[in-house]
Amino acid sequence: MAAASAATVEFGPQILWLDKELLQVLAAGNKVLLEELLRGEGGTHPPRTNGQVAISFHGTSEPAARRGTSRLLGVTSNGSTALHVVASHGHAELAALICERAPSLAATRNRSLGTPLHCASKAGHRDVAACLLRVMDQATPRSRNLTGATALHEAVRHGHVEVVDLLMTTDPWLASVTTNGGVSPLYMAFRSLNSVNFNCKPEIAQEILNWPEGPSLLTRADSSGRTPLHFAVIYGRLDTVKLFLGGDAASPRLTSISDSDGSYPVHAAAMFGRTKIIDELVKKCPNYYELVDDKGRNLLHIAVESEQEMVVRHICGNDMFAMLLNATDYDGNTPLHLAVKQGYPRIFGLLLGTRGVDMCIMNKDGHTARDISCCASTLEHGRLRYFLKHNPEKYRENDKR
Repeated sequence: MAAASAATVEFGPQILWLDKELLQVLAAGNKVLLEELLRGEGGTHPPRTNGQVAISFHGTSEPAARRGTSRLLGVTSNGSTALHVVASHGHAELAALICERAPSLAATRNRSLGTPLHCASKAGHRDVAACLLRVMDQATPRSRNLTGATALHEAVRHGHVEVVDLLMTTDPWLASVTTNGGVSPLYMAFRSLNSVNFNCKPEIAQEILNWPEGPSLLTRADSSGRTPLHFAVIYGRLDTVKLFLGGDAASPRLTSISDSDGSYPVHAAAMFGRTKIIDELVKKCPNYYELVDDKGRNLLHIAVESEQEMVVRHICGNDMFAMLLNATDYDGNTPLHLAVKQGYPRIFGLLLGTRGVDMCIMNKDGHTARDISCCASTLEHGRLRYFLKHNPEKYRENDKR
């Protein structure tokens, strides 16, 4: 009898539903009741269609009562097994018991092709993940769900450092697996950043980068051409930017990777007003002034168009950025042209008051910044015309420069 109660079962192809009583025990994490059910001491209610096991055989479905370990041979409406359920809830003792009685469940997938390890990793349950890894074969941790994500992707996406550490220690190769969209775990760590749910964690990035092939993931881009550095910049993570640029050999290459619009990380920093990050990127990329997007715009052009007054002020007040002041885009527009076109008086004033800015440069249409201000009709352009009219010395001063 003891041998029978401890016997293992295999999860076969039959379609069975987990019964209500078992589901309640699994969700509650009650190990004593689960052991009773698996010994066949529970579930003595008469068979009933609702909440009982549906067995599919040659196209028919009949309710049937099951006892003992065989009760584990069932799934929820989403195709999740008993092990998926306890993994999601974080019940490590129940996971160990189920793995002992039905070890094949560890590799079983639900309708989303997720394994119990996916569930445990997504929820951040390290102890359950460790239990599952002990009974899995070598290939199972690398299983990918419908979107191509591994358990490591799920742990990274939800910021669970301890699970990331466990998975990377068990199988470092996971760091190189990409989703169907070509997203690596390192990229995902920064693609999912936002003010609401990003709660980490340079530790996650560091854990992945510690893997021998980890640094190579920094150059991998998504479908829009953006790398992890782009997203670290966009979300203002100076600490992470420094981490990524820490390797001197890789730094110049990282800062010189553009997205599908030709925008470099320094453009993203200018667009989102990240002055400290701009300085960090420029230190690693001496030829920053040559980095232009598909429209020929440098970081000052971008700062002006994005109305990032703080960035414009920072650039205008630092001689190291002098090469940007009169640079033209592919339409021949200087940052000053763009300030007038956009109708930004404060930014226009900052540029006009900066030594070295030339107001007489003509764009491809043969227009200077002053010409544009005279042709436009909006209120803001009117203010610019007023500024030029009542401050002629500024215009004459620029003529002499």
